[in-house]
Amino acid sequence: MKRGRRINQDPLFSSAGELANFVVTSNLIDYDLAKNFEFQRGQTAFPCSVQRMVYHPTPNRTIVVFIPSPDSTQYPLPEGGDLVPSPEFKFLCTKECPSVSINRPALTLFSSLHDHLSGLKAQLTEREGQLIITGHSLGGSVASLFTLYLLDSMDKKGKCRPICITFGSPLIGNFDLQHSQWNSFFLHVVSNKDPVPGLFLQSFHSQTTVYMPFGTYLFCSELGCACFDNPDLILKLLTVISSEVAGGLLQVVDYGEILRNLKNKAIWKGPQLAGERFADPFSTGIIMKLETIGFDQTKLLQHNIDIRRMEAEARSLTKKTKAYDAKKLNDIKKYMAQLEWYKKKSKDAKKGYYDCFKSGEFVRDIKVGEYIGRITTYWEDVVAEAQWKPQTEGASFRTRWLFSGTTYRRMVEPLEIAAFYGNGKTDYINNGRSQHYKLLQQWYEEDAKPPSRDQLDSRKEKVSALLTEDSCFWAYVEEAILSCESLKNANSSPEQRASSWNNLVMFGEYVMEQIENYAVSPEIFLKESSFMKWWGEYEDYIDTKRNFYSSRLVNFMKRRSYEQYGRRAI
Repeated sequence: MKRGRRINQDPLFSSAGELANFVVTSNLIDYDLAKNFEFQRGQTAFPCSVQRMVYHPTPNRTIVVFIPSPDSTQYPLPEGGDLVPSPEFKFLCTKECPSVSINRPALTLFSSLHDHLSGLKAQLTEREGQLIITGHSLGGSVASLFTLYLLDSMDKKGKCRPICITFGSPLIGNFDLQHSQWNSFFLHVVSNKDPVPGLFLQSFHSQTTVYMPFGTYLFCSELGCACFDNPDLILKLLTVISSEVAGGLLQVVDYGEILRNLKNKAIWKGPQLAGERFADPFSTGIIMKLETIGFDQTKLLQHNIDIRRMEAEARSLTKKTKAYDAKKLNDIKKYMAQLEWYKKKSKDAKKGYYDCFKSGEFVRDIKVGEYIGRITTYWEDVVAEAQWKPQTEGASFRTRWLFSGTTYRRMVEPLEIAAFYGNGKTDYINNGRSQHYKLLQQWYEEDAKPPSRDQLDSRKEKVSALLTEDSCFWAYVEEAILSCESLKNANSSPEQRASSWNNLVMFGEYVMEQIENYAVSPEIFLKESSFMKWWGEYEDYIDTKRNFYSSRLVNFMKRRSYEQYGRRAI
């Protein structure tokens, strides 16, 4: 599952209200509505139920419109609410939702446009500026799927920041983005006269619905509008609207007129009042917001919608989550401090913490294993969450997490390697390395630049306190030891010996590059370290078998320059 968010995909808006207010009060809505609805007027039939149009109203703005045929607007997705697995959207899977299913008709339409959308995706990932993806009714379903498809592919090279705005569109799947920053890229506009957005909830009236809303929902009425991002509340509101609207699917809702009126009201009341109207439910009366869209106290009681209970549960969950996260982070800091202490004690023993842990001679080595397990579980969860948040591989993640993640990787992964080879296994890089280590390294390298002379001088002064930068260094050492054993093994074939020698030559070049960049800790030169063990075997081999072989590392080690490593220029 690919997940590298290389563009700066921080949450576009800090709250549901901010996103809704922006869309209603900005000129964006003029372009969006005009392009969305003008092509539906006068159309009688399409070769396909959904057409796509791309516009560039300004050099820095791109609008992609998915236009449904008139029939599909009034009778969307006639096959009903069937959900089917979709390998194409497997990237939406989480631990809580291991299998993603999409509405069958929506997925069928999206798949029918796949070839065209693949080419469009390639074009959009190269553009810069603002990207709006929009659609009405069935077109909105396809617009949402395309936005998700685009977000996943924009990981590596996307430059646009997409906003998906749908109008009167049905729910499309069973997945939940409420804990992902992708959530902030979607705004779904729903009229209290439109049954279509809650269409499929009626199919599951007698059971818990498998459909899940995501993004911000802007509910509109003649009185005004209110926005929500609580998925439980959204489901209830959609269900009630769909069941109560007279005329069912035959009623046509003019979203253009609704939102133009709302925009005029927002501009007339001024930005301060508009901001209050779209404020977060925790800071304003959520019941007052519901009354704005036609849900008074009587209707709330009639449909058993307990707003106070929902708000209390949401508040409680938020508080518990924050408290739990703070305690967990504090525990991780304590465990890391214990590893620092362990590293110091191992250095005093002239062995290094890698080899101390590998040998497992003391009770403290077992205790360290417990710390590693807890720290690693924490960081696996952090990385798994990061994979779902566009922010996490952009600037925000690098600022908030990547420094700590790099320190963790450089401190803990060597101990994982020690346990791996201590159990008699080989080829850690291909057979043992966890995916979360690979991702942490990948994200670090995306921002890393070759060190300048000033940086090298700074490293030189601090090298005695630094962690080895390549967290896989000890895996290369272990493989080098195995190569030495292969050279000395009488049963090794000529091909095996040649391969082992080539591996040792490359390893020597790699190590010397690390040394010259002050990228390895002086601990590798401790008398009892595995690296010095390797050097002893390697030196013995070249002295007896390859008397005239020389390299920068061989010269460095034979001159014992490592004894001064970090204290003077090499």
